[in-house]
Amino acid sequence: MERSYGSLIQPVIFFCCISIVPFRIGNPKKRVTVFLVLAVVVFLIFVVVGLRLGPPAAVSPVKYFFVDLTGYFQKGLSGPSRWGGKLWRSYLALQDVELENKVLRQEVIQLQKEIGRYREALIANARFKRLLGIKEDVGATVITANVVGVDLAPWLATITVDQGRKDGIKPGMVVMSGAGVVGQTMETSLHFSKILLLSDYNSAVATLIQRNRARGIIKGAGEGRCYLAYVEKVVDVEVGDRIITSGTDQIFPKGLLIGKVSSVTEGSIPDLFQEITVTPAVDLKRVEEVVVLVTNQPFVESHH
Repeated sequence: MERSYGSLIQPVIFFCCISIVPFRIGNPKKRVTVFLVLAVVVFLIFVVVGLRLGPPAAVSPVKYFFVDLTGYFQKGLSGPSRWGGKLWRSYLALQDVELENKVLRQEVIQLQKEIGRYREALIANARFKRLLGIKEDVGATVITANVVGVDLAPWLATITVDQGRKDGIKPGMVVMSGAGVVGQTMETSLHFSKILLLSDYNSAVATLIQRNRARGIIKGAGEGRCYLAYVEKVVDVEVGDRIITSGTDQIFPKGLLIGKVSSVTEGSIPDLFQEITVTPAVDLKRVEEVVVLVTNQPFVESHH
């Protein structure tokens, strides 16, 4: 016990001795600083000595205070440490999720592209089937061609296809799609051909009104439109009447579908003919593939 108190008195005596040092310093600010440093040093020595002592009551409060102080300090550090760990784990998890989302987005884009290609292939396949069906319907040799150019001038209605003289195409051949007549070949080079569409102002095709066999001439009106000329007012014409080729122009075989009547008016009083507009069976502004009839053989009239 005496040894314990002796150990406790030693730092007190030491503090009393060295506490004289600050008062020998002339500068008040430095004096306070040195005094505080000495006080902290002595306090730490006192705490260490207190911890080395056993259970005497005189030093127990110091020992307990130090233990509490250490505990609170460790507790204060453990909270932010745990929070920081959770935050870091959450950050890593978010990084993983972001990476997975990026991969998934890329996969979705790739799948959308594949679906688009698949749908386009199905549509193109259906179009080609209709084009190949023309060969069976007309009983003639046909050449399939893709549209590679379109004239945009409002007074022109021509397209360019990727087949030419080397493939057997010549000017004046009939051009069709799966829905009906497109026009006729106008110019040909070795590898390409220019097609004059039905809607061109220079186009004229001899036709029949399928229902009553009345004759007329389909002429181009531009912008994908046509009109039926030279049909007398006495002829019964109805909206929806089908217009087919008559075969009398020596270019288009008889019976090919041109389109349907979309409007009928009597025209001016002195005029002997009706004003009849016709909607082509083929959307001439959206043609992508065509077939060219190589031979002019007799055809069976279409009733489809």
